[in-house]
Amino acid sequence: MDTSNMIDITGASLIRAAQCAYTLSAPQGLGFLHFEEGGLSDNEAEGLIDGGCRHNFPLSMDYVKGRSCKFHVYKKEGRLYIAKSWYDHTEEDLKTLLVAIGKEQAV
Repeated sequence: MDTSNMIDITGASLIRAAQCAYTLSAPQGLGFLHFEEGGLSDNEAEGLIDGGCRHNFPLSMDYVKGRSCKFHVYKKEGRLYIAKSWYDHTEEDLKTLLVAIGKEQAV
């Protein structure tokens, strides 16, 4: 994967990133059937993180509890990256996430 069109988030908490991505995501389609109010606990967020990094994605969130997160963290050569655009989310959502994980300078 070419990282030139990505944002380096190395050093950010993946738990915090997962929680923020979840909070900023809305239920879509049949996701309304599984939607739950509130955020993700630390344990729930940690459960989404793949310590073994299968396929170089330590965090990959598609639909979580009915919410369309579409958030993926890519690992290459020890660095962590996210896309500069976030599917079905606004630029403001992405900025909010970056601020929440302490990477606002990466915008």
